[in-house]
Amino acid sequence: MNLSLSEDQAMLADEFRKFFGDLSSMERVRKAEEEGGFDRELWQAIGEMGALAMRLPGEDGFGTFDAGLVAFEAGRQLVSGPLIEGMLASRLLAQLQAPDELLERASTGDAVVTLALAEASSGPQIVPGGAIADAVLVLDGAQVKLARPSERASPENLAGQPIVSIDFSECELENLEGSNDARSLFLAALEEWKLLTAAHLTGMGLRALELAGDYAKEREQFGRPIATFQAIAHPLADMASEMTGSDMLWRWAITEIAQGGEQSTAAAPMAYWFAAQASSQAVYRAQHTFGGYGLALEYDIQLYVRRARAVAAVLGDPRDQLIVAGKRLWLDETSPLPEVGSAQVEFGYGEEAVAFAEETRTFFQKELTQEYRDNAHFSYDGHDWDLNKKMGKARLLFPSWPIEHGGRGLDDLATAAALQVWEDEGVTSHSQYVSNLVGHSIIHFGSDELKADIVPRLADGEIISCLGFSEPHSGSDVFAAKTKARQADDGSGDWIIDGQKMWTSGANLAHHVFLLARTDHEAPKHRGMTVFLVPLDDPGVEIHPVHTFQDERTNATFYENVRVPDSYRIGPVNGGLEVMGFALTIEQGGGGFVGPHRHAVEAAVEWAEEAGRIVEPRVLERIAAAATRNRASYLLYWRALHLKAEGGDRAAGPMSKLYGSESLLKDAVDLFELAAPDTLIRGKHGAQRLEHEMRHASVTTVYGGTSEVHRSQVAEAFFGLPKSR
Repeated sequence: MNLSLSEDQAMLADEFRKFFGDLSSMERVRKAEEEGGFDRELWQAIGEMGALAMRLPGEDGFGTFDAGLVAFEAGRQLVSGPLIEGMLASRLLAQLQAPDELLERASTGDAVVTLALAEASSGPQIVPGGAIADAVLVLDGAQVKLARPSERASPENLAGQPIVSIDFSECELENLEGSNDARSLFLAALEEWKLLTAAHLTGMGLRALELAGDYAKEREQFGRPIATFQAIAHPLADMASEMTGSDMLWRWAITEIAQGGEQSTAAAPMAYWFAAQASSQAVYRAQHTFGGYGLALEYDIQLYVRRARAVAAVLGDPRDQLIVAGKRLWLDETSPLPEVGSAQVEFGYGEEAVAFAEETRTFFQKELTQEYRDNAHFSYDGHDWDLNKKMGKARLLFPSWPIEHGGRGLDDLATAAALQVWEDEGVTSHSQYVSNLVGHSIIHFGSDELKADIVPRLADGEIISCLGFSEPHSGSDVFAAKTKARQADDGSGDWIIDGQKMWTSGANLAHHVFLLARTDHEAPKHRGMTVFLVPLDDPGVEIHPVHTFQDERTNATFYENVRVPDSYRIGPVNGGLEVMGFALTIEQGGGGFVGPHRHAVEAAVEWAEEAGRIVEPRVLERIAAAATRNRASYLLYWRALHLKAEGGDRAAGPMSKLYGSESLLKDAVDLFELAAPDTLIRGKHGAQRLEHEMRHASVTTVYGGTSEVHRSQVAEAFFGLPKSR
């Protein structure tokens, strides 16, 4: 996996950010809007920069990904002109052997050539840039033809753009000699238009959020900056997650097409729909952050609201693209795809991780009996000691641990890839997640005794761990814990622990609990805490079951005069903040729910096919929306893994978990309702599985910290907002 831009790509993006920042200032955008929505001086400068010629065929041409970077930056600055259409029109003119004079003028900015997005036979249609175009390329049956519309004024419109309605049956159309494949070339150009427009909309949405974040830090209400209110910060965090997902999605879509991936034919409509709906939500949220001022014409945010919604609507209802995607995913419809060139970024887990995942899959397929599969459960209740020990012996439990501690010395990608196999095969990963966190913490902070005793037994699969963070009164505010630890009076150095923990899942099976306790009542809240490894077979420990409505057992645990040797202390006394920060980085790494989300989509497809409803547009639309959000969840997870390996972005993990759990909940409920009333019956397949996923989704926004906690983390890290309350 490599999600970083190459040096050349970073330079290209930076160059155009500066270029558009200078020549497409908001003052010039406003002036252009007053004059019909087109900045001819800017257009000629764009031509001189070579942007309109970027996609000309040839070895020296730029790929679609590079063009996407330019389209993204143009979106940030609301460039006044049909840039994307101009890029693709120049490419088509070259492919179709148009007159050299027209190609030269189009690719250098001396002329404006644009695209009609619907076929000539479709009747009057809105043409982007049509009001100022010297020529329009339009698909007419098997041929691509050229229209030279007479000069016409753009009607008053939402974003003040040079759009116009053209009925090509009333125009004189010129034949282009071109390729016998003219129709395929034009349809491929429309797919590329969706990709570049997705990048363009993403740039708009992210820039609008930046403006909102800056305003929230400056504007005071009730004696403090409005950024300190969760009602402001949390919706912005949601939109930051959506728009970051959109940014990843258009990049993935180009890469998927370049590599001929399984979803390559559906990638462009998926990315386009996601960017259209995400940017529409983001600009609204940004405008709402400005309050009444967001409505005032002198504030720039309203420019982003109008432009983003106008661009998203020019092709028609964006949700229609979900039906297109659904037909391509599940009804075997195809479309010509553009030659996008090399993206130079790599999505997925990487060869080493995939090889380890396949080793894990082979192991499961050999070892899992039908009895195991019949009784498998997603929670700790599905833990199987015999299987766990066999996996430990094969060194399949904790691949990212050092070899000397029973791991494989692989990176986090290997663990992530393997856990997807666990999901596929129905093997519970609860104990793996937690024991991995605990083992890493012991290796990093623990005593030599724990490293020599506990870590090897975890690696061998002989024991498992559970977590003791939450308490009945504190929930996600783990540092409000009241469980106490004091050193014994007998000089032994041992610690005496008294208190209660809630949601101690797996305590009925685990050897020990990774427990946070208060060791200094005089210290500030976060500074007086220490982490201990507490054996659960101590007579002072009581474990009481708590059963949940998603068929999962968790526990309340009680500790009375539980004696723990000092060697079972993890990290320094009162140093729990550092240890917990390390542990939570692992726990909040994101991605834990991409598998259940994918299985919900697969179950919905299974139901729709068996019910004969997969051909219904409404069914395709809703399942394709869920599939697209699931893809965004995967991409945000991969982004979190990539940035963690690069040592950056503390918002990436919480953002992945926030988006992944919230989108799972949204889609699990929607697909449950789509397949109703068949979903009322419990089971493991099709509609019956959707019933389970709906119930399971409810808790995913609470696991590992609630969505509210993660929204605060994202708001602080992404926007630089102060802590919200």
